[in-house]
Amino acid sequence: MTCRHIITQSRVGEDGSWCVGCGEKIYDVDERECKDCLYHSRLPGGSICRKHLMVVVPGMHVTFRIADGSCFTPALLVTDGSGT
Repeated sequence: MTCRHIITQSRVGEDGSWCVGCGEKIYDVDERECKDCLYHSRLPGGSICRKHLMVVVPGMHVTFRIADGSCFTPALLVTDGSGT
């Protein structure tokens, strides 16, 4: 079933948000922090998400619509070429 209601509410002690009309979980919170995402950039005055063009706190966790999936993209590891 796909919920078509528009009002959601959180639940004490749980991450995410549920539809008030039918009880379906609509939003979830990614366990990974924004600072570990490919789109996170540090600036002199703070940091931004380049994907959503918004200010973010490095320790922020993305709240996303479950039907769309999380926007989090793991940052690529930069290596020195030595294979270590």
